[in-house]
Amino acid sequence: MAALIWLPFIMNAQKVELTPFGGYVFPGTMNGGYGDIRFYGNAQYGGMMSIAISRVMDVDLIYNRSDTKAQLRYFDQMIGYQEVPLSINYMHLGFTKNFRISPNVSPFIGYNLGVCVFAPTEKYVDQWFFSMGLNGGAKIYFSKRVGLRLQLQAMCPIQGSGFSFFVGSGGSGGGVSVYSTLVQFGATGGLIFRLGKISN
Repeated sequence: MAALIWLPFIMNAQKVELTPFGGYVFPGTMNGGYGDIRFYGNAQYGGMMSIAISRVMDVDLIYNRSDTKAQLRYFDQMIGYQEVPLSINYMHLGFTKNFRISPNVSPFIGYNLGVCVFAPTEKYVDQWFFSMGLNGGAKIYFSKRVGLRLQLQAMCPIQGSGFSFFVGSGGSGGGVSVYSTLVQFGATGGLIFRLGKISN
């Protein structure tokens, strides 16, 4: 189904980039009302499809996964940490702004949104979060069809949100806020395979 949805964009795109990648995600901690969860640093891997919508702008479909362990601590219990193996999965849709400084080198920045799934391999149930991410780095092309993507990233599961609205003598307004206590920083590298018509 997803392939059918994206097919018209792929067919009309001047350029499509497929990038399998791997890297490392650093340790982090998520705090809650009843305890905290400490995530180990570990390898991460995944893939992305970038569809050019202009000479400098791409739409990205991203899957990122890390298989790691987490230590759970409950504030009202005197026992130590409980260690739980789990996978952390991000499925995001985003945009990348490319800064072409030469035909072979293109620094970039990107922003993406989607969902994050914490999937324990043992007795706990999966936890789903709305999530967002930022990335930046550079694409280095060895030829018109093959290149290297190097990037730093920050991925953030959203733990809560709020909405406010007010009316007063000075007018009315509203706002939306989100918060998270976990930001997962990481670095990845991957090979770029370019499809479609490629301009110089």
